[in-house]
Amino acid sequence: MCRLEAPVTKTDWIFVQQAKKGDSHAFARLYEIYYKDLYHFALYYTKDSITAEDAVSSAVLKAFEQLHKLRKNDAFKSWLFQITANECKKLLKQKSIYLSDASWQEPAAAEDGYLTPEIQDELSQLSEPERRVITLSVFGGYTSREIAGILKKREGSIRSIKSRALAKLREKNADL
Repeated sequence: MCRLEAPVTKTDWIFVQQAKKGDSHAFARLYEIYYKDLYHFALYYTKDSITAEDAVSSAVLKAFEQLHKLRKNDAFKSWLFQITANECKKLLKQKSIYLSDASWQEPAAAEDGYLTPEIQDELSQLSEPERRVITLSVFGGYTSREIAGILKKREGSIRSIKSRALAKLREKNADL
């Protein structure tokens, strides 16, 4: 199966190379470059700002500790998002074990990457894969090719998931 990688810029590639050689300042620069996108992705995934921050922090720490295992610098962005997705899953699983009131949702505002209750409601109607693709596409601004690299799926599959999700959202809103 052919996997596409989310592209990194030449500058990012150089920072990855330097970070792999132990340059913590280069890794800090990568953190600054990707933090906002990672946080928004984690926020859409977890629907909770504290959990999102914890997931990103944990993912970045794991990435820093495991950077020597990254074989291709071009795969850094996809690799980092995959670690973040795994951390989100892990924290949500832990949270579901420890929280008895799963119906509580954090208040959300439209600005600064937070979701309004209406958008949260719309996204909750989608399956997890559909929600991930829509949040990366619509809110993150990623192309189908980039999403395919991040989620380790074929580009055609991403387009199908996105099309299905958008059709569901249109159908639901047609009644309004």
